[in-house]
Amino acid sequence: MKNIAVGIDFSDLAEPVMDHATELAKALHAHLHLVHIYAPEPDFVGYAEYAYPGVDEREEELREEKNKIREWIDKLKSKGVDASGYMREGDTVHGLLEFAEKREANMVVIGTHGRGFVERMLLGSVAEGVIRHATLPVVVVPSRKK
Repeated sequence: MKNIAVGIDFSDLAEPVMDHATELAKALHAHLHLVHIYAPEPDFVGYAEYAYPGVDEREEELREEKNKIREWIDKLKSKGVDASGYMREGDTVHGLLEFAEKREANMVVIGTHGRGFVERMLLGSVAEGVIRHATLPVVVVPSRKK
């Protein structure tokens, strides 16, 4: 095993996902690819191709997310884990799986927030989507909330 794609979303579940991924990377001598797929700017969904962008309110948020990924990579490298980070706009499920395929990942590590049936039906579940569409092993880290 050489490559592990880790889906990260900066929620309270990110740390447990990173902990599990780090343990796997150390045990398997694998490279961790931290992947954050973020949603398109809501103001542009449904707009014509040449919509005026106005003020980019997500710019600061994306900058903070990039910095957090850099911090995680530095922390991982200080622990002897080879790691890199990536961000991209798009659909989370398909973006993560596409990344895993292109980087020839041997496994995907993701978290689940443990939402109930109704929330999954209304909102969907990234973890469920990744599991359904994946062609490689998926490790799902549950929320620590009880």
